[in-house]
Amino acid sequence: MAATFIHSADILDFNPLPNPQSVTPGARAGQAGEFLTRYHPAVGELKFKSLMFPHVHLMNLHWNSQADVVLYDSTPVDTVNINFHMAGRLDTTFAGLSHDLHMSSGKHNLVFSPEGGDTNRVSANESLEMFHISLDKAFFSEIIGCDDRWSERIQDNLRCNRPFSGIKGTANTTPFMQKLIREVKQCEEVGAVRNLMIQSKILELLALQIEQFRGPGQTESISAADAEKLHQLKYFLDTHFLEEHSLAGLSRICLLNEFKVKRGFKELFGTTVFGYLRKMRMDYAEQQLLDSSRSVAEVSDLLGYEHAQHFSTAFKKYRGINPSRLKSGRIPARIH
Repeated sequence: MAATFIHSADILDFNPLPNPQSVTPGARAGQAGEFLTRYHPAVGELKFKSLMFPHVHLMNLHWNSQADVVLYDSTPVDTVNINFHMAGRLDTTFAGLSHDLHMSSGKHNLVFSPEGGDTNRVSANESLEMFHISLDKAFFSEIIGCDDRWSERIQDNLRCNRPFSGIKGTANTTPFMQKLIREVKQCEEVGAVRNLMIQSKILELLALQIEQFRGPGQTESISAADAEKLHQLKYFLDTHFLEEHSLAGLSRICLLNEFKVKRGFKELFGTTVFGYLRKMRMDYAEQQLLDSSRSVAEVSDLLGYEHAQHFSTAFKKYRGINPSRLKSGRIPARIH
């Protein structure tokens, strides 16, 4: 028998089932409750429990199919979607991805498919359970940062609104991931305590998933072009070390992304960007204390400190002595 083709909007309109891929950024936390059960003659029985938090939508969905079904959706989405597949089998094609996701019990993945156009294939008499998390795109981008090759790739795709998956294929749900999912499902707290506990476990689950996607660290050599840009950045810092800098600003100056600036600078010069800036400033401060008539307070002001005490604390941490003792000449200058 041929599979029945159904647009997901027909099911969502037919039943009060919230779209799993939707997130309302300013939503109030949803209320805990029992599973709601709905039946669609072509799809079968659906049971779901849905919780909405700011930037996060969590759904536990059970689906007992009664016929071969192809469920498709053409609705554009602006969320990153995670599926921890707990039972059954679901084969999905996403628009813009070169590979299908074959989800089975104990598997998970993360997908961004802004064009919509996903197609889900389910066989007759299949009992599926999905622990589904949707995250607001901007929220997801902010919390994952950009400090390795995996997150660099993800951030580039998000900026360009390109479809991607966490990895090609699926990953195994670890026992600790299963424990976190079980704790979310069985959470008996109420009110604000429940909301905080569930959200913290969801973020922990996401952290474990990303750690799995990143895999073991790999050495990646710096290209000649990138090395040249990093040397130019170092030269810039040599002459602008008294100014305030951010990683984003330095990244724009040398035309490299933040990950390459952080990793490449340390690999080339043996210290972080801000470690190098700190060395330049403190060496300059030491020179001023020894070779000029400036007071500790004046040197502190020159380095941009609001309070001289803050400068003294930072200098002692770096040099091992108070700047006033160095200024007095009671401690010999360091040999560079």
